[in-house]
Amino acid sequence: MLTAIGVALAGRAGARLASRLGLLASRDSLLRLIRGLPDPPVGPVKILGVDDFAVKRGRRYATILLDMAIHRPIDILDGREADSLAAWLAGHPEIEVITRDRAGAYAEGARRGAPQATQCADRWHLWNNLGQAVEKTVIKHRSCLTESFAATVDSVETTQPAAVVGLGETAEDAKRPPDSDRGKCTRLRARAAERYDAVHRLHAQGKGLRTIAKELDIDRKLPDDTSLPPRVWDRVVLVAGRVGDGDP
Repeated sequence: MLTAIGVALAGRAGARLASRLGLLASRDSLLRLIRGLPDPPVGPVKILGVDDFAVKRGRRYATILLDMAIHRPIDILDGREADSLAAWLAGHPEIEVITRDRAGAYAEGARRGAPQATQCADRWHLWNNLGQAVEKTVIKHRSCLTESFAATVDSVETTQPAAVVGLGETAEDAKRPPDSDRGKCTRLRARAAERYDAVHRLHAQGKGLRTIAKELDIDRKLPDDTSLPPRVWDRVVLVAGRVGDGDP
């Protein structure tokens, strides 16, 4: 009974239910019972999901394999190299489709271990890559959006000036973006400039990139090139999405 309770409710909640039923079991005891259960048998896998995860971020990674037909993990491989994936796939010739991220190692391992399988990108990585591409494109062509906005205001002003230009407001005022947008942009650039100065100050003190990233709570990849001028580094931070957190 304790094993069934542990499987259904895990540790803390399971221990509370067991206590109500008059059974003595701590949450650690329930978790030990769950860990002692044999792994469920793995049947033929037609659609395999492959992705990596961090065991210790920046130092050690592993690969998780999932049966996408039942959405359950079936194995974990040490590392994220092509050789280990190819060796596992060689023992499962029934695989027809491999869904993965865009890592080159996984692509190579799938080609070598399961040449008969069709490779495709999983849904999450498709949406993530699309979002990143759209964000970079919008930032790159922001001036085009501003010009389009101004042209739209001119067109509406010509046909319905009263609806666009308010009392005491000039046409030039109507063309400008709202104050909230200008204020947010200014705050983003100010924070990016502060981040840039902080990276250079710590780098001049002889601190390493990992230490700088930890102290400033930013992605370690951002301060890799401290020679970038402020305006370019500003763009790098904005595109990476590390500046806008907390802004209204």
